[in-house]
Amino acid sequence: MAPLTKQVPRPALTPFVGREALLDQIEIVVRTHRLVTLVGPGGIGKTRLSLELGRRVADSFADGVAFVALDSVREPEDVPWRAAAAIQASDQSTRPATEHVVRHLADKTMVLIVDNCEHVLDAAAELVLAVLDGCPNVHVLATSLGPLGLSHERVRTVPPLEIPDPDADVEEIASSDAVGLLVQRAAQTGARLSVTRENRAEIVELCRHLDGMPLAIELAAVRLRSLSVGDVLARLDERFSLLRGGRDAVGRHQTLTALVDWSFDLCTPDEQRLWRRLSVFMDGCDLAAAEAVCGFGDLDPRFVVDLLDNLVAKSIVQAEPLAGSMRYRMLVTIREYGTRVAQQAGEWDDLHRRHRDLFLQRARDMVRHWPGPRQARSMRAMRTERANIVAALEWSLSLPDEQPRAAELAALLRYQWVTGRYLSDGRYRLERVLAAPNVVGSERGEALWVASWVALIQGDHDAGDAHLAELRALAEALDDPLLRARANHWGALSLLFHGHPAEAAARYEAAIATFRAVGDVADWQIALFQLGLSRLYSGDADAALASQAELIALSEANGETWCKAYALWVRGLALYHQGDLTGARASATAALVIQDDFHDGVCIAHTLLLLSCVAAAAGDHVRTARFQGAADALWCSIGTSIEAFGPGMAGDAAAARAAARRGLGDEEWGRLYHFVTPRDPAELLEWARAEAAALALTAGRAAPRLPGVRLTGRESEVARLLARGLTNKDIAAALTISIRTAEGHVESVLKKLGATSRSQAAAIIVAAQEGDARPPSANQTHPKPPSASSTRR
Repeated sequence: MAPLTKQVPRPALTPFVGREALLDQIEIVVRTHRLVTLVGPGGIGKTRLSLELGRRVADSFADGVAFVALDSVREPEDVPWRAAAAIQASDQSTRPATEHVVRHLADKTMVLIVDNCEHVLDAAAELVLAVLDGCPNVHVLATSLGPLGLSHERVRTVPPLEIPDPDADVEEIASSDAVGLLVQRAAQTGARLSVTRENRAEIVELCRHLDGMPLAIELAAVRLRSLSVGDVLARLDERFSLLRGGRDAVGRHQTLTALVDWSFDLCTPDEQRLWRRLSVFMDGCDLAAAEAVCGFGDLDPRFVVDLLDNLVAKSIVQAEPLAGSMRYRMLVTIREYGTRVAQQAGEWDDLHRRHRDLFLQRARDMVRHWPGPRQARSMRAMRTERANIVAALEWSLSLPDEQPRAAELAALLRYQWVTGRYLSDGRYRLERVLAAPNVVGSERGEALWVASWVALIQGDHDAGDAHLAELRALAEALDDPLLRARANHWGALSLLFHGHPAEAAARYEAAIATFRAVGDVADWQIALFQLGLSRLYSGDADAALASQAELIALSEANGETWCKAYALWVRGLALYHQGDLTGARASATAALVIQDDFHDGVCIAHTLLLLSCVAAAAGDHVRTARFQGAADALWCSIGTSIEAFGPGMAGDAAAARAAARRGLGDEEWGRLYHFVTPRDPAELLEWARAEAAALALTAGRAAPRLPGVRLTGRESEVARLLARGLTNKDIAAALTISIRTAEGHVESVLKKLGATSRSQAAAIIVAAQEGDARPPSANQTHPKPPSASSTRR
């Protein structure tokens, strides 16, 4: 079960006006029926109405409301991916995206809003049907031009805003929905408009000509800064003379189109040019992107900022503050209108190419500067551009000559894919790239090693190994030493995950030598923290600590922190294996502090499991269960488990789990394990650091550190369990190893301690844990081998 937090739609930037009675009616239907679809033409206010309904009902559903916006989705197969991302359900597993969504929502009680379904109607209907079938306590509120066509669907048509009788008194007209919206939005633009006996008829007539459509009214309100109501009416009469007789849904849609036509005509030629070019951005853009993509030919990029300001003033573009800068977006209707105009102007492919090249260059810059202080900022920026990046990839894949650039972009986005947020999406994109016929040579090699990385972390080791085999063959065919190093690097990760850490370490060292030689600092750093894991699980914790010290020094010299967080986690693991619980906690806490900037789910989950091991060693079974529950819930939410990362890390977690379950009992363990932790990354990190700080480590039983006695990491675990009186069978179960392997470790521990029996070894270990240990005496230097009966118990 994923950790829960109630979701509530964000407050809108402008007040909600009118439609109280409609809201009351639809609210009842949403509460009592599991599928409600709001239908109506574009611009009628379906999205705003659904968000307002979501805010109303959020407190009545235990898990709140989630909003899935499909307006920027181009391909039907991307519908479930967008939904999975919106509810933070996708990543890491190889299951289809629809299954991610259903598994994530199966135990939730909430309202799922699926907005703008009309252009991907069949795919949206399939997703909704899957949710209804598999998630019994989820209600779905959809918006579309028409119904989804599903059984038991309750369809509610969103009507135009109420238009009053022009002969009504001033107060009644001013308080009506349509006029109230016009007056309020006009005031927001700086226009001075109030309803009087003299102008009330014109105001009502204007709203009637606009058919009471919110978007049309909002666009007309902008004109009231410089035109009177009568002037606007005259302009509308000229444009809409052919549409006066139509009052059905099609007629209203034509009225909206005519109004957008009119708004377009009122723009200058340069403003029109910028409008149509901005439509290539699927989810908005920043100023630099607008200048780079739209400023060419007869539109000087230096003038884009002023033209953009003009379009914001005319309500064609919406400006929203984001992370200290402004982001510029278009309403769907406005963007689609611009798309049609751009296509008619014959510049649509040129725009897409410029759009793709912009995000390709940004991805190149991110990778080039990755091992430095810009990491967190660049990752946040690329996450913001996800919809644009997907559009750039899809356009590139659709044209044979552009497919190599699609491969380059997909490979450059490696850090986006592997941080636990978009891993499944990245796998999907990478596999599509590798299936493209024109992705060959070095571009294919880059996509292969990134795809293998993604697949291995997902736990799909067979697919990862298949990609690595192709990568090795390609590296030899191209005689490319860097590709060979990458094959060694990710082949080493496969060996580690398959339980062969010593072999992995040798490959890591070969890869690191090449990365150092060519100055590839980013891959050098990644290989270093993974080398530390290989050395640790080969039994050499000191070597693991040495490699992480090197990595931390390198990171600090570069101002890099992403790999540093992983290095701190690995250092914490090594210290835990050596029995330094205080040091292990300090390293884990430092890693979690860095994650405030990255929200890397993979690193967070690993660090939570490290803290569970520390808690178990300290005898704090309550926090062991909570840390394990939080970690496993996070793994579940991104579609994997600790077992995907190999027997070493999985064995540590299993040992902590076994100790806590024995100490607590199954019932209490289950209660604490399923303790609901925050789902929001920032809240989860704050909770984890507070829990770590509360650990009373003096109560712990550290692994023995005897002068002259050097135990491997696994032997330290065995020694700790041996001191508790566990049999070989119990030790094997706790560490998920065979009984024969447990016997071998016990025999080795007894030999190194100079003990002739399990009880004598236990006494030495307990003394070491309590600080009373003595070095082995001289007559223990060459001890008599323990009897078979003492080691095989």
